[in-house]
Parts: sequence; C-alpha cells; structure tokens
Amino acid sequence: MMKTFFVLSIVMTFSFMAQAKSLELKKSSGTIFIQEKSDWKLSRDLFGMPFIYFSPESNGQRSNISFTDTGAELELDINSLSSNQKSYENNKKAWADKVGATPRSFVPYKATVNQHGHRVHSIGFSYVHEGKTYLEKSNYIQCRGKLIFAKSLRLQENEKHEKDFSDLIGSLDCGGV
Repeated sequence: MMKTFFVLSIVMTFSFMAQAKSLELKKSSGTIFIQEKSDWKLSRDLFGMPFIYFSPESNGQRSNISFTDTGAELELDINSLSSNQKSYENNKKAWADKVGATPRSFVPYKATVNQHGHRVHSIGFSYVHEGKTYLEKSNYIQCRGKLIFAKSLRLQENEKHEKDFSDLIGSLDCGGV
C-alpha cells in the first residue's frame, strides 16, 4: 500500500509540474510553448506583438519578453547574422538618437542550442533613456523549420529577470513534429 501511494504521489507531482510549467501561446501561424513563470502576466496583441510576458514589478518597472511566430518557413543564414553585427549596432544607434537615448554597450551575436535542440541566435544592447539604463536582447529561434522571434527588455537593476528570460528561451518549443 505504501509503495502504491508513493508511486501515485510521484506521478501526480510530475503531472502537476508538467501542467503548471508549460504555457501555450497559440496563433494562426502556429503554437509556441514556454515555461510558465509565477506571478508573470501574459498580454496578447499589445504594441504590435502577439504575445508579451510581463514580470512582476521591480524597481518601478516590469521587465518583458515578447514572442512572435514569424510564420517564416526558412533556414536562418547564420553567417549573415554574425557578420551583420555592425549593421545592428548602427541601426540601434540611429534608433537611440531618434528617441533621445544614449547607447552604452552591445551584446555580441551568440548562437546556442536550447533544451529542445532548437538553435537560438541572440544579439543585444544596453542604453540609457531618461536616466534609466535598459538592456534589450533579440533572439531568433529556429524551431522545426520555423523562425520564432523573442525580444526581451529590462532595467539594468532587474538583473534577476535575465535568468527568467534565459529560462523562457531555453524552454521554448513550437508545435509540430
């Protein structure tokens, strides 16, 4: 009896953990699965983004990460991304100039693989705007022949959310086989 209870408890625990940890983001172009975060709020169709996941407020701001299934059925040209770092920097400097921000530093292009075996290409930069320092990262995830775009934004002080962003990108999967 005790052994049956123990096995049943383990099965129920893992079933609950699996249900509580996965969040399904569904659009006509496809489905994206990410890790569910405690106290984070999901908004849909906000600022032209299909999905934006907001952290709890910290230091007067809510960090966020957006997810877009681009609908593109293409292979990403890795050489193009890594060689376009200078173009990315120039575009971000022009954007910063337009909105009155000051670029601080750039996060160089990096390619990794997430826990589902999907290649993740990342690039980013930090800037100061109205006395606050922000860090923005763009991630392009090659997921089962599709391209998923995820962009994160946080205050420099909210460094703890960088781990949350990494967990979300690391857990990202998409529908299909």
